[in-house]
Order: sequence, then C-alpha cells, then structure tokens
Amino acid sequence: MCSPYSLRISREVTVLRLFTNADGAVRGVSSRSRCTCKHFFRRVKNGETPGFPRFKPLHRFKGWGYKAHGDGWRLITNERMKHGTLRLSGVGKIAIRGKPRTTGTPKTCEVLCRNGRWYASVTLNCAPSRQRGDALGGLDWGLETFATMATSAGTETIDNPRYLAGSLNEIRRVQRHISRKEEAAKKASGRQRRFPVSNRLQREYERLRRLHRKVANQRHDFQHQTTARLVGQFAVLGLEALNIRNMTASGGQYKKGLNRSILDAAGGAFHQLLGYKAEEAGTWAMEAPTRHLKPSQTCHACGRQEKKPLGQRRHECPCGASCSRDENAARVLMNWARQQLSGRERGRCVEGGKTESFPDDSARPVKRETHAIA
Repeated sequence: MCSPYSLRISREVTVLRLFTNADGAVRGVSSRSRCTCKHFFRRVKNGETPGFPRFKPLHRFKGWGYKAHGDGWRLITNERMKHGTLRLSGVGKIAIRGKPRTTGTPKTCEVLCRNGRWYASVTLNCAPSRQRGDALGGLDWGLETFATMATSAGTETIDNPRYLAGSLNEIRRVQRHISRKEEAAKKASGRQRRFPVSNRLQREYERLRRLHRKVANQRHDFQHQTTARLVGQFAVLGLEALNIRNMTASGGQYKKGLNRSILDAAGGAFHQLLGYKAEEAGTWAMEAPTRHLKPSQTCHACGRQEKKPLGQRRHECPCGASCSRDENAARVLMNWARQQLSGRERGRCVEGGKTESFPDDSARPVKRETHAIA
C-alpha cells in the first residue's frame, strides 16, 4: 500500500514531466525566472544592491518568445509571405499583417507588447541583398541639417524633420492632464503608489502612448528610407563615430533642449540601420576615429586643426577654405575614406558598422540572427 507521501511525490513528478514537455514559451518563462533568481543571489553575494525579483503584472509584461518553428508556433502564409496566419500554442490562430523584404524559412518568433499593441517579430533564414551605388563620399550627421554628404561632384544635405518638435506641444498638454488626474487620485486614495486608476486617466495614458508611437513610427520610417537611398547611392561612405550617451550625459536644465534634439535625431539608430544595409549590399560604411581625426576641427583643404565652439557654424581657414561647418566635416570624412582605400593610412575600418576589418578585405554580408526571448 502506498503512503500519502509517495502519492504526493508521484503527482509532483507527473507535473514536472508535463512541464518538461511543454512548448517553448513555457520553457522561456521558466528560463527567465531562473536567470532572475541567479542574478539576485549573485548581487547579494557580492554586496551589491539586491534588486529583489518581482512579479510582473500584465501592464509590465513585455511578451514571450519561441526558439524553433513548429515548437509552440507556426507561420501559415503564401509564397511571398505577405500577411497570413500565426498559430500559437494555447492561443489559437491569429491573423497578421505585413511582409518581409526577403522571403525565407521561419526560425524564431517573439510576441511583443509595445504601447498597448501586440506585435509578432519573426526571424527568417534568408540571404538578403540590396542594390548598391558606386560613389565615394563622406557623411556628417547633425541637428541643423540631418546629414551633409560630400562627394567629388559637390555637397548635398538632408533636412532634419524634427518629428518630436512638431508633436511636443500636444505631448506636454496630455502630460499636464495626466499629472492633474494622478494628483487627484493620490489625494482621494491617500496613497502615493498603487493608487486606483480611473477610466479617464486610462484614456489619457492611451493618448500619450499614441502620440509617442506616432513620433517613433515617423522617425523610423524616415531613417529606413534615408539609409536605403544612401546605400543605393554610395559604395564607400565615411562616417563619424558617435557616442550619443556622452553627448547627452551633462548639461542639465541649460542643455535639455539640445539633448532632446540629439535624441530626436537618433544618430545611433541611423548609423545602425545604415550599417546593416551596407552589409546586405556589400558596401563600406566606415566609422572614423573621432578623437584622432576631429572632423569638425580639421580643415579639409590643408589639414590644419583649430578648436571651434559649437556656435561657430562657418569654417574659415587661413589657407583660403571657406564653407559651412557641416560641409567641412563631411569633406574631411570623405578624404579619410579615400585614404583608407588607397592604403596611405592604415586606420580602423568598420564594415556595416559592426565588423572590424580593413578595406582590402572583401566586403561580405555578415550573418545576423535575432534570438527569441529566453
């Protein structure tokens, strides 16, 4: 006769066996919980701030992922992979919209919640390719103009769209409404945290999310179109290495407008998109060492360096060179890229913004893979 203890152990083993055979989403959640506890005890052992694990409510849950096609999820679509149906274990069939630029075999899937909307990010095993240009040039990213390109034929500028500035007044108005409603809810409930949220306050939160989502979508679309056009125009493009974190790290109240403009222009994301598109096209996007080259302080004609304040927007050199500050920096970057290719200067070259190599190596696309949430 079996004891109650043995029966309880048997039931626990059965549950563990079912959990082991569960789909990838359940295993992913288990893996994240294990990593959370592991890092918590590591911080406690090292005497750091513990950062206690917390249960994530629905509004803080960002999503889950699957590591293999067919393991808890399946994509049902046509040959062009335009729209289709996503079948998720435990959820059912969901209609999806969208199509990839290059078709391939589904590998992983991430289900993400962003600003109250759900998205499915599917990674494909494919061989992307793009049309590339044959020009050599330099590009200076900035705020007065989004980008200034210099070629042997002349210069060209791309206007800064300033999407955040166009919606900033509306965002501030909605934030003031949210602040007043939150103060009223705190005063009525007597709690500073976890106060009850009314339906009106929920609607204001949704309005603020829509405004930020609109700005982000506009910025993302503009940068994708701009980088695709640049890759189709240039075979070699010299860029200035950017450190956005250091550029916006100080200044406080006196520099908040400039910091906001720097973050709105999103120079880091622009270089990242330009980098992976250059990889797909097999072109060169080379980042120059800013501290050594100093494009804004160096004359493109004679190479003389002179420190200029940020408010000085014209470049005037005793050698006779006269142009705008951004045009001068773009020409310095173009000359540096030409020196890299000619072999006169053996500096660092970044293919697609990621891989360190030199221009005499063959430009080849690099395999990239987006891993599922685990």
